Amino acid sequence: MRRAAALVLLAAALSGPGAGARSCPALSLGCKCAAERAKAGGGPGAPRRRVVCSGGGLPAPPEPRLLPEGTVTLLLSNNKITVLENGSFFGLRALEKLDLKNNLISTVQPGAFLGLPELKRLDLSNNRIGCLSASVFQGLPNLLRLNMSGNIFSSLPPGVFDELPSLKVVDFGTEYLTCDCNLRWVLRWARERPAQISERTACAFPRQLRGVALRAARDGQLRCAGAPELHTHHLIPSLRQVVFQGDRLPFQCTATYLDNSTQIRWFHNREPVQEDEQTGVIVEESLIHDCTFITSELILSNIHISANGEWECAVSTSQGNVSKKVEIVVLETSASYCPAERVTNNRGDFRWPRTLAGITAYQPCLQHPFAAGPAGVGLAGEKQAWRRCDRTGRWEDGDYSHCLYTNDITRVLYTFVLMPINASNALTLAHQLRVYTAEAANFSDMVDVLYVAQMIEKFIGYVDQIKQLTDVIVEMASNIMLVDDHILWMSQKEEKACTSIVRSLERIAAHTLGSNSQHMAVNSRNIAFEAYVVKPESYVGLSCVAFQRWDGGPPGRLPVAEQGAEPTPDQQLRLRCTTGRPNISLTSFHIKNSIALASIQLPPSLFASPTPATPGADCKLQLLVFRNGKLFCSTGNSSRLADDGKRRSVATPVIYAGTYGCGVGNLSEPVAVSLRHPGEGTDPVAAYWNFEVLGGMGGWSDEGCQLATREPNVTSLHCRHLSNVAVLMELSGFPSEAQGAVEVLHPAMYTCTAVLLLCLFTTIITYIVHHGTILIPRKGWHMLLNLCFHIAMTAAVFAGGITLTGYRAVCQAVGIILHYSSLSTLLWMAVKARVLYKELTWKTPQQPDRDTSQAAPRPMLRFYLIAGGIPLIICGITAAVNIQNYHDNNPYCWLVWRPSLGAFYVPVAFILLVTWIYFLCAGLSLQCRPSHQKDIPEPLEPAPRLGGTSDLLTDSGSISVTLNSGPPCPEGDGVYSLRVQFWALVATHALYVALWTFGATAVSQRWYLSIVFSCLYGITAVALGLFIFVHHCLRRRDVLSSWFSCCPSYRNALPMQAYVHPGLGPEDGSQVFIGCEPEAARSGASSSSSPSSAGSAGGRCKLTNLQVAQSQVESRPAPHPEPDAADGKPLRHTSNLHGRRSHRGRTKPCRDGKHHRLKMLRGPSEQPSSESGSLHNSHSESYPSGRTSPASGGRAGPRLPQDGDAVPSPSEGSDGGRRMPDFAEARRRSGSRDNLRPGGSAEREAKRRSYPLNVGSHNGGLKGSKYDINLASADSVAGMKTGLWKSETTV
Repeated sequence: MRRAAALVLLAAALSGPGAGARSCPALSLGCKCAAERAKAGGGPGAPRRRVVCSGGGLPAPPEPRLLPEGTVTLLLSNNKITVLENGSFFGLRALEKLDLKNNLISTVQPGAFLGLPELKRLDLSNNRIGCLSASVFQGLPNLLRLNMSGNIFSSLPPGVFDELPSLKVVDFGTEYLTCDCNLRWVLRWARERPAQISERTACAFPRQLRGVALRAARDGQLRCAGAPELHTHHLIPSLRQVVFQGDRLPFQCTATYLDNSTQIRWFHNREPVQEDEQTGVIVEESLIHDCTFITSELILSNIHISANGEWECAVSTSQGNVSKKVEIVVLETSASYCPAERVTNNRGDFRWPRTLAGITAYQPCLQHPFAAGPAGVGLAGEKQAWRRCDRTGRWEDGDYSHCLYTNDITRVLYTFVLMPINASNALTLAHQLRVYTAEAANFSDMVDVLYVAQMIEKFIGYVDQIKQLTDVIVEMASNIMLVDDHILWMSQKEEKACTSIVRSLERIAAHTLGSNSQHMAVNSRNIAFEAYVVKPESYVGLSCVAFQRWDGGPPGRLPVAEQGAEPTPDQQLRLRCTTGRPNISLTSFHIKNSIALASIQLPPSLFASPTPATPGADCKLQLLVFRNGKLFCSTGNSSRLADDGKRRSVATPVIYAGTYGCGVGNLSEPVAVSLRHPGEGTDPVAAYWNFEVLGGMGGWSDEGCQLATREPNVTSLHCRHLSNVAVLMELSGFPSEAQGAVEVLHPAMYTCTAVLLLCLFTTIITYIVHHGTILIPRKGWHMLLNLCFHIAMTAAVFAGGITLTGYRAVCQAVGIILHYSSLSTLLWMAVKARVLYKELTWKTPQQPDRDTSQAAPRPMLRFYLIAGGIPLIICGITAAVNIQNYHDNNPYCWLVWRPSLGAFYVPVAFILLVTWIYFLCAGLSLQCRPSHQKDIPEPLEPAPRLGGTSDLLTDSGSISVTLNSGPPCPEGDGVYSLRVQFWALVATHALYVALWTFGATAVSQRWYLSIVFSCLYGITAVALGLFIFVHHCLRRRDVLSSWFSCCPSYRNALPMQAYVHPGLGPEDGSQVFIGCEPEAARSGASSSSSPSSAGSAGGRCKLTNLQVAQSQVESRPAPHPEPDAADGKPLRHTSNLHGRRSHRGRTKPCRDGKHHRLKMLRGPSEQPSSESGSLHNSHSESYPSGRTSPASGGRAGPRLPQDGDAVPSPSEGSDGGRRMPDFAEARRRSGSRDNLRPGGSAEREAKRRSYPLNVGSHNGGLKGSKYDINLASADSVAGMKTGLWKSETTV
């Protein structure tokens, strides 16, 4: 048996391709035939063939007669077959698999698969089949698998699978498959038959079922309710078209074809379009494609001006209608444009471009990623605002309703309006809304008021169920009275918002009072509410007084309630009612510490009417008092009303009385009303608010009301009806409530502030005028002046403008200045604390042996940027965000509470924290320093040592002395030690913080607390001023010397005073004139460049021999230091030669100049010494250590600075840093050259004759008729002859 099978296979192989061609006629069509293995278990029957005709581009299936006998598999995929006609495969009775995927089949005729009784698999996927008939699958009794996926049909007709009894799996998923009521039969068919719907058959429409497998859908989900959701609906063109008159424009509309009821209709501006060839309107007949799409064309062959507008393609089906629109703009020969325009409103900032007439422009809305409200709930598509440019080239009003509000409060209020309100959430929503109305003073849009009014109307419907709503509603209405007058006026004009609020308040009693609630009272900032249940038969009259706690202000001024803060009980309006007709006077109100604002007396005959009330019936009586008339805005032409065209305005509170449940006719007795106003106006009129006049807008009417009596600040009137009553006055030139009498502070605050300012400005002027003679570092000079200036600014502005709340612009300026100066003062203290800490912790840098370079100067600008720039930035941002943050919404001119947290109190807390950290570190550094360095005060001026004996006088009687002073820039305070400076700064800081705290508390508190803190403020101000003045002026010897130097008698009393001309720099040589007046010395210094400069000082600068000898004796240092009288600490010997601070020292760094280069070239030399063997340091190097100072006796040998020595730190803000002298530098300085200018020979001869005392030097002879002595080093005169002098000072 095996041998027979092998022979059969060998014969088939030997037959070759020639045999295949003879048995495959379809080979001419590009098909391939092959033998197919027989099924397992099958008999030897007829041969099985596999024909592959894929990818050959066949336009139709091959004829069955061209296919070999026994064809069981026919692959016709990836061809161009478009139609399957009836009997296309008839005769292929052995065919089991037919593959027609990836063709262009759009039509399958009924009976196309007849004659295929053995067909088991049919693949029609990825074609263009749009519709199928019920008989399309006839003749396929054994079909097991059917794949129709990837076609374009959206539904299947019922019974399409009835001819397939053996079907097991079917897949008909398409991108248009619509799972609606038309596919319910498929689910029933699948349940009744063993067939299974493939998982890949998923719904594409509607959207809620997209991606859901059809076999997993429920019958209830497949419904046809509402407008149909078409998978295809296109209008070409889809965008706005701008055409010229006479052009041709075609339109094409394509939509989904559902059934025979599907039609396309055209509309123009909502009017049906009729075909009219004369006007150029042509409508083509609709075409249906593949049972899936329907297309209609509209052609405008000759466009006319009347074609402007919207053209609409409407698709009507049995389920509903859908449409697409496009706008057409027809231009004439001369078209106009709307200019570019910028519109800013509560919805954003919109820039409308230059737009052609007739065009509608669109602008995207400002996006708010976390916005609330329905417009920002993540809807797909960008929201846009639109605006139309009309035919005349003018912009029409735009539509911005799709855009969100830019203001956060407005967006939140808009969200409240959209929320559904019921009895379960009304109270919660009301409390939340009340929180936002607390900021009503900051409302900047009228819609804010509109939304609050709408919410109040909604809440009124629930007050009968929730009694607590009454308190919240009254408080919200009270907060609305804080809104700006103009905004309230606009909201009233827009939608009568103010009238709505007042009407809602008047209806509260009708809803809340009943058998269980006989009385209700609510107090708030600007509104007082009182309601009673009254029995008319027992009514004997009612008198009520509205009052408020008095804060002790001027008697004629109404208390101004704070805006933008939480109400306090003392600031609320209250009503006090008594029965009967007591005598009530507003001027003599009997409640202590209170002021009466309004009163009303209802007569006993109030309920007496021609038709008596039903016995036992209850009547509800309600009273309202409004602090002012802000809710009563007259928006129309009121020239015939009581306000006389707004010439008069409400000058008093408004009081209301009304009844519910009982009729009140014409009163036989009038209602007596007394109202307080802040001052005397002109032309007063009694009036009531009539809601019916001016087209329902309301207005003031004087009908039935008249004035009764007038007292200072109180006006009485009588009215014959119950309503909202007030007194109107002409207020021009009359201070309103907001601009009443200016409050004044306690007298102690003004007096003590003046003392503080006097001390501060005295200090400032002293340090500015005598800045050249006061031994203070450059940075210390800047910090002290700025600190004093900002303290003075804070105190002066606080005392002079903190209570100017009646002048908005002035009050805002006061708030901004106080904000800036308070922050700047604290920052200058922080900067000074940092500089002090750096000086305490600075160590001498290790430099190479010959490195004489100095540290790079660091400018003072960084201090100004910190202490002045940061407050400017904070104040600028606060004012730019909302200038109303500095509005007079408090009894004082300062920031509103909430903005002040981030703009002031948080920065102040941070600054204080940093400052205290520096204080702590500086204090620890002081404690850790060696004891002998803690309290060594720096001398008023280092005393230069004289290197010779008496070789001081020249032949002119002056003393020629060269002082090698080193760097002339002062690095530390010349009077106070770092310990004293530290404690002085701590004391100043503590006093300033206490001053600010006491001042703020004094103006924010009332009664005795205000007086107590005012006195504390005064004490602190005096203490701060005197401390600064005493510490920085009176206790400084250099300041006292500067003061006394202005007195001629003091100058003459000094036997030997030194004057250093401030105009000469150290690199040129400084001249010190001893025993002469500064004027003479100044004249001598000014002429020092001339040959006769030696004698230019005049006779007042000359010294006798006795004076020379005396000066030489006095110039020698004392053998022992003198104890300080103040603290008992030793003081260094100080010379009568007063050093100076160069003017240029504050503006440019100290430079060695060319002397530095000369010293570098000279190289090292032997260390010189004086006659006593001591090392002489330079002017600036003589006092850092007490052992090398002149007071040490001059016997200390040369030594390096030890670790425990107090070494001054480099000046951070001065022109150069100080260096400890090294020995190499001392040797280089020892050989400085003589740069004296020789005078004329005749002049020198005259000087010799005038002063015969020419004592020779022990170490050398005369030079140029002068004896030159280097006081800065220990070199002898011989060394002076050969060395190069760095600088010299002629005395």
